[in-house]
Amino acid sequence: MSQLAGLTDVFNESQDGLQSHGRLVKSLTKIYNRVTLNEFWDPFLHHLKYSLIIFKQEPAVDRTLEFVARFVTSFMARPGGKELKKDGCHSDEEEAQELPPILLKLFSFLLENHDANSRAVRYRVCQLINMLLVNMGEGAMIEDQLYDSIFSCLLVRLRDKFSVVRAQAVLAASRLQDPTDPNCPIIKAYLFLMNCDPTADVRRAVLSSIAPSVLTLPDMLERTHDVKESVRRLAYQMLAEKVHMKALTIAQRIRLLQDGLNDRVGSVRDTCASRLLQAWLRYCSGNALDLLTCLDVESSADISAQAMESLFKKAPVTELLSNFDLLTDEHVVALDSITAEKVFYWRCLCVHVKSLGTQAEQYLDQLLPNVTAFCLYINKVFEKLKGMSDPEEQLTKDFVMQQLLKLASVLDLSDEVGRRHLSQLIYDLLVDDQVSHTLIEPLVNIYRELYLDEMAFIDQLVTVISDVRLPMSTEVKQLSEDKQRKVDIKLAGLRVKLNELREELDECVETEDFSRAAEVKNQLKEVEMNRSLLLDQSKPQVVQISTAKSDPTTLLKCMTVVCEMLQGVHLNTLIPSLQTLCETLILPGVTSGEAAVRNMAVKALGLCCLLDQDTARTHLLLFTQVSQFDLETVQLTALRVTFDLFHLYGMEAFLNVVSNDTARQNESGDDMASDEAMSEIEAMMSEMNTGVVDDASTPSCAQSIIRFLIGLLDSESCEVRSVVAEGLAKLLLSGRVVSAKLLSRLVLIWYNPVTEDDTLLRHCLGAFFPIYAFASVANQEVVEEAFLPTLLTLMNAPATSPLSEVNINNVAQLLIQLTNSHHLVKCHGLSVTDITQSCCHDNLAVRVCNEILKDPNSFNMRVLCKVLTCLEMSEGNNSKLKELKVLAKNLLDEVKDRQCVKALEKFQQTVKQLLRATVVRQSVNGVTSGDDRAHVTQSDSESESPMQNDTCISSTASVRRTGRKVNKMQTVSPISTQDDDTSVSDAENSVFSEAQQTPIATPTPVATRTKRTTRATRRKPVRDVSNPRVNLRSQINAVATTPAKNK
Repeated sequence: MSQLAGLTDVFNESQDGLQSHGRLVKSLTKIYNRVTLNEFWDPFLHHLKYSLIIFKQEPAVDRTLEFVARFVTSFMARPGGKELKKDGCHSDEEEAQELPPILLKLFSFLLENHDANSRAVRYRVCQLINMLLVNMGEGAMIEDQLYDSIFSCLLVRLRDKFSVVRAQAVLAASRLQDPTDPNCPIIKAYLFLMNCDPTADVRRAVLSSIAPSVLTLPDMLERTHDVKESVRRLAYQMLAEKVHMKALTIAQRIRLLQDGLNDRVGSVRDTCASRLLQAWLRYCSGNALDLLTCLDVESSADISAQAMESLFKKAPVTELLSNFDLLTDEHVVALDSITAEKVFYWRCLCVHVKSLGTQAEQYLDQLLPNVTAFCLYINKVFEKLKGMSDPEEQLTKDFVMQQLLKLASVLDLSDEVGRRHLSQLIYDLLVDDQVSHTLIEPLVNIYRELYLDEMAFIDQLVTVISDVRLPMSTEVKQLSEDKQRKVDIKLAGLRVKLNELREELDECVETEDFSRAAEVKNQLKEVEMNRSLLLDQSKPQVVQISTAKSDPTTLLKCMTVVCEMLQGVHLNTLIPSLQTLCETLILPGVTSGEAAVRNMAVKALGLCCLLDQDTARTHLLLFTQVSQFDLETVQLTALRVTFDLFHLYGMEAFLNVVSNDTARQNESGDDMASDEAMSEIEAMMSEMNTGVVDDASTPSCAQSIIRFLIGLLDSESCEVRSVVAEGLAKLLLSGRVVSAKLLSRLVLIWYNPVTEDDTLLRHCLGAFFPIYAFASVANQEVVEEAFLPTLLTLMNAPATSPLSEVNINNVAQLLIQLTNSHHLVKCHGLSVTDITQSCCHDNLAVRVCNEILKDPNSFNMRVLCKVLTCLEMSEGNNSKLKELKVLAKNLLDEVKDRQCVKALEKFQQTVKQLLRATVVRQSVNGVTSGDDRAHVTQSDSESESPMQNDTCISSTASVRRTGRKVNKMQTVSPISTQDDDTSVSDAENSVFSEAQQTPIATPTPVATRTKRTTRATRRKPVRDVSNPRVNLRSQINAVATTPAKNK
């Protein structure tokens, strides 16, 4: 038709760029006005269908759909158009604005074909619906019937089996959600997809579309822990743009900064610092002090300091100094306006400027006074804050003093006079009763900087401890009444005698008897001297005495000083001063009635034991008793000390120490564990290459303590379990303990549902297993030894045991991965020949086959038969392969279960192919024996089913790929085998249909506990578009948009 001329040119030109769409909309509007809607619709839809069949991401297609959406929605804003009423707009009382007929017709077409068989059509339909809703404007309103149709359509597409379709449906449904309705189906579907969808793009689409509310905010915060860094990065971005800081609690703010600024991916850290932190700073009007107040700097000093450092890096030093107006002319914060936030910001800024190096040294003079002036300032601050008695004010005082003392480390200590003043200040603060133990750490750190010599440093702190515990006091002593009376009588006699001598002296002078006058004068001096002595004796005397203080506050302070002192020394033995402290202060503190004092005493004693092996041997049993009978806090400290001693000195250092207490318990029959547990420990100890001599009557200290520590893995306290599991894992990793049974216990405790909430234990063991197994061949052999005992324990677990809920297949898959020798090649660069000689999977195959032959008809044998199909045997181990061939034949004769027989047949074929490949390779090298050729001939002559022959291939690598493909096909639903994307399960469909929320899935630790499979479906060919711009005229005229019956 001549009236529709130019329609094709408009669609072709719309692919070039968005800048021409405004002109093209006017051109297409002119064409639209010249004809009726029905005449215009068919050619318009014909050109639109070309874009709807393209699944590949093409910018030209996106621009075409954007042009179509802009065109059909342009009639809503054009007053006087033939699709609008004359008034052109709706009032607040109207229910909905009348939509243009072409827009309604396009919506109708899209909703009719949203369930088309082609994934491209479904994807483009959702994309176009999203564009239409966006271009309709913010205040657009639609009829309820159309709303319900779009609503139902998008709910169906939200559970499409293709992730790209789900992502576009999420974007399209964003304007249909109602954050005020707690039962909104769109919101519930969003929450499900955000937490449970396996595709990161879908989770990202939900994050960018979901509206923040009380219901959705916890799930948005949870996405900051997503396994994909792109999702975590977008989560921080959306929280910065959509969520006000006041909508978050202080704990949530601190957790966001802690996780974001310490993320393992740099882009996530940058997003948290540049987006989230900057947004919060804007909410505080650019005032960093208000931001610190919102973060509660007193309870989150570390993460607040990290946040300040991130902000300082974004600004030049000159700008930071020009905006810093908190200091007086003396370069200190005014005493009348000092706060925790000001002092903290001052300290962070000084630390940042000093970290810049020599080019910023001149700026420190503008921020800090000299050392002497700073010491006087700290004294003034301490005297001002000294009178605070309220507990909250006391905490604020301690925090301010901590920041000031940490600020002292930034000062220039090259001035000798300043160093002496600072040393005297630290001493005065340490011995002051008003200084709590929380200030000990910064005070000792300053002492360590002042006294670089370790012996001088220790001597100074030993003197401080002595002065704190034995302070000098003055006492006024007066004479008793009897003594005072006697002194008074003597003084009276001397006064009488003095008067007599003076009179006699006068007479001698008058008579000019000078010789006698001289004698009287000497007597007079002697009497006056005696009188002076008596007067001195009668006066009160001031005496300095030292009194030992044993109150809990003083003991805790002294213990803290000892711990801080010992943590930084590098001695090889206990010097006499430390031995004296250990005997007079630390050991009595272990028996103190205060738990805090006992805890610090145990820690201090442990540090002493780390310096001297004999001291460790003496007090090891004491740590064991403390970890058994004391409070949980003290128990944890004693357990950490015990593991540190074993890790430092090794198990052999404690073999000759006999536990008298344990021996007495054994004699009285009051032992902690049963005879079976004792035998288990003895067997485990025999696995260690430490030369332990098993003697039930006098068990060694190492045996008793290891038995006790393993028993704590079943403790009711999650913290105790975590500390013990971490300690045992460290001993295994360092080689101090070599035990397959212990490794099996750790695997079981990791999978035990009881430890599901022990996040620290789960992550610690999850990181430990792969590091340990792939560290050496010997470690993989230990995992091999633990393989069958672990699986058999789970198989034989009673129904009442939590282990009965563990998925045995997942455990088997983990252990198979840990014993895979190819990981050793990747981690250590070993050659295949190096690991062939000790291939764990070959040995495991023999062990598993023998275990199946013990009870071939057991139900649990299905797991072991499946394990055989997952093992990757080595090709060069000819003797093992021959043995496995015989075992496979015996298994097929004994096992009757159909599923097991199928797995065993697959295993048999794998063994045969490996044997054939080995013989072929040896024949090429000319080393094939007659026995090997006989085995190959026998294998070829055996009858096999056609299916088995089809799956046989000639290379080891192909066998492994085929094996994984079969496993995958057994577990994938029929729908998943038709296309190449992830589908939502039936359980998810029921959740969508019922619009119910699903709990957040716990992220898998480092060593994943889920079965690893590979994709087994064949990808469909994708159309290759050589030209980046899709030529719509070259496409076919008909578009297959037939709805599928079962979608």
